[in-house]
Amino acid sequence: MKKRMKTVCLVATAVPMLLGMAACSGKSGNGNEGKTQAQNGKSAIDLSKHVSFTYASVQAIDGVDYTKGDALAKYYSQKFNYDMKVSALNWDNWDQNLRIWINSGDMPDVAVYNFNYPDAASFVEQGLLKKLPDDWKTRWPNVAAVYNETSLGPEMEKKFGGTYFLPRARFMHNLPGDPLPNHPSLYLRTDWAKAVGFPVKSAYTTSEIIQYGKLIKEKDPGHAGAKLIPLAEDTASAVDLFVGRNSTYYQGFYKDKDGKYKWGGASPDTLNGLKLLSEAYRSGVLSKNFYTVKNQEHGSYFNVNGTAGAVFTQAPTSNLQTYYDDFKTNTKLDPYQNIDMATVLGDDGHYHQTDLINYWGTVIFNPNLSDDVFDRYMDILDYNSTPEGDIITNMGLKDVDWTYDGSGKVKSLYDPVKEGKPLGGTTGKYPSNGYLLGSMILFDDFAFDNPNYDQRVRDISKQLYADRVKMGTPDTFPKVDWDLYTYDSPAMRRAQFDYDTEYANLVTMPGDIEANWQNWVKSKMPLIQPVLDELNAKLAK
Repeated sequence: MKKRMKTVCLVATAVPMLLGMAACSGKSGNGNEGKTQAQNGKSAIDLSKHVSFTYASVQAIDGVDYTKGDALAKYYSQKFNYDMKVSALNWDNWDQNLRIWINSGDMPDVAVYNFNYPDAASFVEQGLLKKLPDDWKTRWPNVAAVYNETSLGPEMEKKFGGTYFLPRARFMHNLPGDPLPNHPSLYLRTDWAKAVGFPVKSAYTTSEIIQYGKLIKEKDPGHAGAKLIPLAEDTASAVDLFVGRNSTYYQGFYKDKDGKYKWGGASPDTLNGLKLLSEAYRSGVLSKNFYTVKNQEHGSYFNVNGTAGAVFTQAPTSNLQTYYDDFKTNTKLDPYQNIDMATVLGDDGHYHQTDLINYWGTVIFNPNLSDDVFDRYMDILDYNSTPEGDIITNMGLKDVDWTYDGSGKVKSLYDPVKEGKPLGGTTGKYPSNGYLLGSMILFDDFAFDNPNYDQRVRDISKQLYADRVKMGTPDTFPKVDWDLYTYDSPAMRRAQFDYDTEYANLVTMPGDIEANWQNWVKSKMPLIQPVLDELNAKLAK
């Protein structure tokens, strides 16, 4: 666990938040203030010049005006005197579109990049991204404080000889473990489990999940009929559930106990996971067309349609309340009585995962971006890395949606029942609410202390993260190997695969899964072996 920061003036309702990036302000600052005093005693920021810039992110919503579309967007655009034009990407085109734009020299002014080391190194080598000025940490100290907590930022700075990527921290004050557990969890229908005599637990092995699915398929306790899906997944989640939960290194290389580097795709653990995935698919536990589901839409079969017995999908604290609320709205059932949230273990009884690293998405800049626009966007990031900015990005406008009570704690003024809508999202009070208004700290962190979230949701999420730290071992849940993570060569770049699609193809094609896997491993070795030779010559001990 990393060292936490000193407490200043913000304390949340349930758990004291450890804050120390900047002094708190009692003003929300409506409108364009021309020149405003920056946090932590920085010199005044000149906001008198209007700037315009383009932005691309997977988290954007098509059709939303992120400059003047709602009161929150207006607050930021007026406070920092800008216009922003947004390109909305989706989960399927995010990587490809940014790769094309960056390589063609046609990227937006600012973008959120799904960090991939070989591609990132190539972009830097070719001068396709802006290098931040050497004094940026002094000029924007609040951004620097978050950057240092991500681990990725400082490590990449060493490799590239400067800063090209600003990782956004998943956790700043509420880091649940080191190594860091990931979000995906099993949502299981408690009422259906009880109806078929299946135990309700906080953790299941992959074989137990298949057993549950077979019982649901046989007895259909929810009377869903032809619409029943015992286990609803998309390609990535299905592979992660069965292969990833059994094989820590199923998507890459690793150093084995003998000190030599191996390829996880060829490991017995990966084969075991593929056999389980094949069993789930061929027995009808997994939907026959799971590989056609797009954009992580598989969760809707559980919390919207109510026709799925279970789903393995994202479960960060920042999204759990919405998921529970949607379940209640659509199924008319109490989610706290009818949803079991569980960690998925390998059949060896251990939690499997490589260190998540404390970030998700990196902010990058066009190399030709003007200093005026770059400075302005960094000013936004710096403001939102302060306590007050962080609250605004999570809870809306001060003295409208939240305020401080007499003891300095954050008090919510937002009542979704009276408002008749959620705070953010397409149908929310502030459709612009989200990371596009300039966040370096993701919602995951503040969600543990957010008074807008039911304490039960926060407790459930905390327990899930804590369980994974305890249920993993140094072998099944290792810390990041930075030498391997940052290893780059032409051979390594050629050996990059879409593992989710590759593994899904193996289980959906005719024939025996083990034979299919053996043929696949053999077909990949011309690309894999040169990498293994390099790693063992240069990094092995």
